[in-house]
Amino acid sequence: MELDALRDFLALEAPFLLPHDQAILKAKALPPGLVPEGDRRPLWPGTTAADAAGWTRDALAEAVDGHFRRRALRASLTREERLEMHRVMVLSRTLDVLLKRLHQEQKVAWEGKASAQKGFRALGQEAAVGLALRLRRGREDGDILSPLIRGLPPLLMCMDDPEHVVRVQCGKAGTPVDGRDFHTGDLARGVLPPAAPLAIGTQTLVGMAWAAALKKQDRVFLSIMGEGGTSLGDWHEAVNLAAVRRLPVVFVVENNRWALGTHWREQTAAPRFALKAAGYGIPGATVFGNDADEVAAAAAWAIERARAGKGPALLELSTYRRAGHAHHDDDRFHQTAEFPEERAAWEAADPIALYEARLKSEGLLDDPRPVHAEAARRVADAERAALAAPWPSTSFEVYAPRTEPLIREKSTLREMAYDEAVRDALTLAMEKDPRVVVLGEDVGGRYGGAFGVTRGLAKRFGPDRCWNTPLAEGAILGCAVGAALSGLRPVVEMQFADFVAGGFNALVNNAAKVRWRWGRAVPMVVRLPYGAIPGAGPFHAQCPEAWFLRVPGLKIVAPSTPADAKGLLLAAIRDGNPVIYLEAKGLYGLRQPVPEGDVETPFRAHVLREGRELSIFAYGTRVADALAAADVLGPGVAEVVDLRTLAPLDEEAILASVAKTHRALIAHEDAKTGGVGAEIAARIAEKAVFELEGPVLRAAGPDRPYPYAPPLEAAHAAEGDILRAARELLR
Repeated sequence: MELDALRDFLALEAPFLLPHDQAILKAKALPPGLVPEGDRRPLWPGTTAADAAGWTRDALAEAVDGHFRRRALRASLTREERLEMHRVMVLSRTLDVLLKRLHQEQKVAWEGKASAQKGFRALGQEAAVGLALRLRRGREDGDILSPLIRGLPPLLMCMDDPEHVVRVQCGKAGTPVDGRDFHTGDLARGVLPPAAPLAIGTQTLVGMAWAAALKKQDRVFLSIMGEGGTSLGDWHEAVNLAAVRRLPVVFVVENNRWALGTHWREQTAAPRFALKAAGYGIPGATVFGNDADEVAAAAAWAIERARAGKGPALLELSTYRRAGHAHHDDDRFHQTAEFPEERAAWEAADPIALYEARLKSEGLLDDPRPVHAEAARRVADAERAALAAPWPSTSFEVYAPRTEPLIREKSTLREMAYDEAVRDALTLAMEKDPRVVVLGEDVGGRYGGAFGVTRGLAKRFGPDRCWNTPLAEGAILGCAVGAALSGLRPVVEMQFADFVAGGFNALVNNAAKVRWRWGRAVPMVVRLPYGAIPGAGPFHAQCPEAWFLRVPGLKIVAPSTPADAKGLLLAAIRDGNPVIYLEAKGLYGLRQPVPEGDVETPFRAHVLREGRELSIFAYGTRVADALAAADVLGPGVAEVVDLRTLAPLDEEAILASVAKTHRALIAHEDAKTGGVGAEIAARIAEKAVFELEGPVLRAAGPDRPYPYAPPLEAAHAAEGDILRAARELLR
């Protein structure tokens, strides 16, 4: 039996070693000499043929060691563990059947309107219970599982609560999501709720693993992804980030054969997904995903090595999704997508039937019927309780309340440049609060950020708290979400604001929605050096605020002075929500007095210049332009309001100024269409239209990308002339 298992393993991983199977079995390792040493001939500077041969030899040795360790772990599975897996497999399938029935019946309704009762089926994938068997389960300070959206089997291993699942699918109160989402899970019980944008769970888990590593916690994080989701760039970035950092993460690819109606052969040219592990420099293994014992042993091996500080591993479960993507999709999947021969072969390999036969043959299970009966009773109880549960409250705040006290120390002033003030805020925050960490491309080590803003932080606070990450905006931002959920206060730097587009999913679908979806605060800051500087061109000068202005859950601040650059950053770090910090790189050289101590700037607009005839609302680089225009217009004419905060807008201050001057001009560097000016104009029209004595005007950038050549730059800037717009409004 052991020789057969070894031959199967070698056929998958290293068929050229099959002639040496007896020697390998005897040594239970890769014997010396089977892989040639190679010579010292250089392949390129710094690398010889011997080095290259060593890479392959080391990888093969680890793979062989892994095989024998998995065999030992399989033999170590206890009777109690195996019966627990069987019990949860049966419970999962019984619950799956109920969820499908509820969806078909549509009897759960509020005031005559049926709940959608959406859900995703795990039929045929119940052996995935083995993934969670040797996790430290059931609590937030233990190991954490990030399941598939259809991941009932491992979820029930971590939180043995079928009622939770039924309540979530029906949209009832009494769960963390409380009707605001239909994805199951509870972080308090060690399960990160999954999400439809599949890879954000992986990104978040990597961030949680990073936080645990910083805190030197003995924890492991297990992420499950379907084979379709492995095509996502966000998933690749997250795996690479964890591998580079050797974080305690186990990555699982559940090869279901189908992603909605796309066959796995249309997802990859590789014959196995585990082969991709080599590209990240981590070990991989493929196991039969319908065999609970094989799954449990493989997961135990990966968990064991992650806990020992050896970093991630990639497991592939070769299994089959025997139902449609979701409850509503069964008929379409069976009728239009499936291959009959493939379906029949996998139905014959039913994981519960296979496992019950094995347990019976080994004398561990006499009669499975009592297990099925108990599962039916528990699921029926869960149905009754969930259907009797109340509907959720309709009131819920999108923003988390601030829990940190507002700080305004008495302080002397010192002249600082804008970028120096940002660095001073980061330094002060990191000195006072060990939870504050910085991460981003080039923020540590030699450069200190693309503009040198984080220069010296890595030397002062260490590379763990000022992390020089790989170039992967999505993974960086997703990692920050996980770190924030784990109690840290991460500050992300994007090299240029333009590049945040690569992390849009992590910001918009994850950071902004966690509080809404399942009630947790996400205290993180994203520094975006934005706007034009000479020679920037179309990819290094964009103003991204309008991308995020309409996203509930995000806050946006935009300092226009060195003092506010420091004060708003300190306030953002302590706010308790994801805050986009618009850092005007065109102001980096501006020098003004700044409080030396801990002085926060509140998230409110500030009237910089009183006036009677015109209100000019501006932020960032345009505040100085607005003040210059007010000087030309003369004393007391234009009131200049520095917005400072774009989301939420200080509507009270805006309307108060309009009521005073009866004219409004909004200035911003961003393109005119759909910008901040459009939103402010709409609010004035809604709430102060009868105060106006003229149209609301905007002095904004043109609706085209930023150019490169000096004459094109000058023409671009001229279209947002504040003085010209103000004079037009005052005529």
